[in-house]
Amino acid sequence: MKSIKITRISWIETLVLKNSVKERFSQLTNFVTIVTCSLLLILSAKIKVDLYPVPMTLQPLAVLMIAMLCGRNISVAAVSLYLFQGMVGFPVFAYGGGLPYLLGPTGGFLFGFLFASMVIGELADRGWGKHYFKSVFTMLIGMIIIYTCGVFQLSILKGFDFAIINGLRPFIIGDLYKLILAALLLPQIWKLVNKVNKLN
Repeated sequence: MKSIKITRISWIETLVLKNSVKERFSQLTNFVTIVTCSLLLILSAKIKVDLYPVPMTLQPLAVLMIAMLCGRNISVAAVSLYLFQGMVGFPVFAYGGGLPYLLGPTGGFLFGFLFASMVIGELADRGWGKHYFKSVFTMLIGMIIIYTCGVFQLSILKGFDFAIINGLRPFIIGDLYKLILAALLLPQIWKLVNKVNKLN
């Protein structure tokens, strides 16, 4: 039976380290990547279209790209750092921050980011981000996780019909376009990284 190769080396490490074993530098690049990705999540939250009660933001796309490019460990750490900043009160979410925010109408989507990053990142570590169809399938799974968590919490607060009409239906078409765009970009990024490595 053919074993599945799992690598925890992200695209940024592959590009910067050029396949060399430099543990200290690897830890530094991981730390910088985690902080940078958490900042990207904050920025993506602020680029929004105001809808009630769930705004349309670039966060789902950001979560998908981070998990697919950086793998499970870094993406989970980045999303966890982002959620922690919001939980302690920093205004990193679309409309502010604080623990009550996570218990509100959009909290389920935020927790969904964490669960999605676990699953997508694991599949990315198995090489699924380097092929078009596998990329689409992986990120579709991620989208389903995000919206399942979001609709679940919203339905508890507002009712199931309300959650579907206001927390799912307005976002389907736009997020599918984002998913396809991300799936097209990912293999190209990996190809570029491999070409750079071959030149060095």
